[in-house]
Amino acid sequence: MDRLNLKTPAKINLFLHVIGRRGDGHHNILTIFQKIGLWDRILLSLSKGAREINLICPDSDLPAGEDNLAFKAAKSFLDRTGIECVINIKLEKSIPVGAGLGGGSSDAAAVLKGLNILHNRILCHNELHDIACRLGADVPFFISGSNTAVGRETGTNLEAIDTPCHHYVLVWPGFSISTKWVYERFELTSKLHDTIFDASQFLNTRLWINDLERAVIPQYPQIGDIKNRLMALGAETALMSGSGSTVFGVFSSRHKAENAETGLGLNGVQRAYLVEGLKNI
Repeated sequence: MDRLNLKTPAKINLFLHVIGRRGDGHHNILTIFQKIGLWDRILLSLSKGAREINLICPDSDLPAGEDNLAFKAAKSFLDRTGIECVINIKLEKSIPVGAGLGGGSSDAAAVLKGLNILHNRILCHNELHDIACRLGADVPFFISGSNTAVGRETGTNLEAIDTPCHHYVLVWPGFSISTKWVYERFELTSKLHDTIFDASQFLNTRLWINDLERAVIPQYPQIGDIKNRLMALGAETALMSGSGSTVFGVFSSRHKAENAETGLGLNGVQRAYLVEGLKNI
């Protein structure tokens, strides 16, 4: 086998609490990651030859070289294994970029896992996890087999959990937000503090929060406006995913979610997605 067709899911953060800044400049967080049914697609293939990575992203403005996380994942795999081959990656994007949905991280994880499969699982899970941690804080979640997990430390310390099935209406406001900017602004506008975290209590949707909204909404009031619209349309709760910019509303049935999506009245640049959370198997 020298070719794989892969589907790579997006994620939302059902809860995100920032605990404090680490010595390495990153932040310790507590979060609940949830994979959802919004997908990118990757065609991954190998051929014989000297080391080479070819990445194309049709109909996308994404970089196709070393600035792309999928490219970095392929390079990291070759660096770790010492394998010489030609890797071809065709990445078809449906997940918005810079939207707090983890699309780039999911693509990187899929490339790592796919290359490992094509090379007869030369790396164990722990080795893949180690590479993933070096690529980005969200990548280990997509390496894991869990569809829902608590993330601790920078989000890389994972514990699988089960949550009830929810339907989500996602609204991408038409712009991206820099994660680095959000965390820097958060430090300027918020008091960092510790907390005791009990994952079970946050199965109550009305208790879900995202600390980073305090930094983002004053600068991007559209985020707050979308939250209010989703709540007015019957969402149990609505919040920003990750560092933004996507906002999601939580609904107990597909029918309620469909009615909300219909009633949103989006402008020309905004996009809505009706999705379900993926369940642990």
